[in-house]
Amino acid sequence: MRSRKKNNTLLPVILFALVVVLSIGGLILAQNLRQARIANPGDIRSQDEVPRVTPAEALEAVRSGEAVLLDTRGEAQFNALRAAGAINIPVTEIETRLSELDPDTWYITYCT
Repeated sequence: MRSRKKNNTLLPVILFALVVVLSIGGLILAQNLRQARIANPGDIRSQDEVPRVTPAEALEAVRSGEAVLLDTRGEAQFNALRAAGAINIPVTEIETRLSELDPDTWYITYCT
């Protein structure tokens, strides 16, 4: 009778450990999929499909030389306060100034 009770007390511990392992595995998989989407976004049909990066990911990409910050605010706002190393093309001018951007460069846009 003792062994049956012992097995019953281990079951919740085993189930909890299984949930923790599966949760961690799921988080790792989700992060890897997110990073893969950022590295290769594929065909983008609307702005909703543009991969988003966190501020920490943007900082790392800029510091490592992988990306350039593109400030899309007006010139006055850009001159008042901007991120170091950012370039400015106001959102209203993007279409007419696209030729200024290198198609092989990763630009991280911001407007705040």
